Amino acid sequence: MVKGDCIRAAHLLIKFDGSRNCVSHRTGKSTADLTYDAALAELKQWAKRIADGEITFEDAARQRSDCGSYNSGGDLGFFGPGVMMKPFEDAARSLNVGEVSGVVRTESGLHIIKRLA
Repeated sequence: MVKGDCIRAAHLLIKFDGSRNCVSHRTGKSTADLTYDAALAELKQWAKRIADGEITFEDAARQRSDCGSYNSGGDLGFFGPGVMMKPFEDAARSLNVGEVSGVVRTESGLHIIKRLA
């Protein structure tokens, strides 16, 4: 059982040239050649495919996320207040369970977030 203010979320992360640690955990390759604008356009395309039912959020994260959580469909597990970067946490907490966020920017890159619990 989870206590307190913990929530559970998954995300699809695209790192770009301005991200902290510009290396994809999925591919092991540098993302330093991907601009913010290109990353934003790509993430919006993934979000549209998810919204249109063309692909599940989890499958999209497995195929494209640059976070090490890609293997688990982007699932980050449960986390409490102050664990994630503030823009990420604020966005995740604002969602209803099952809802997917718009694009969220953090030091790690650009995310779309799905609240799981």
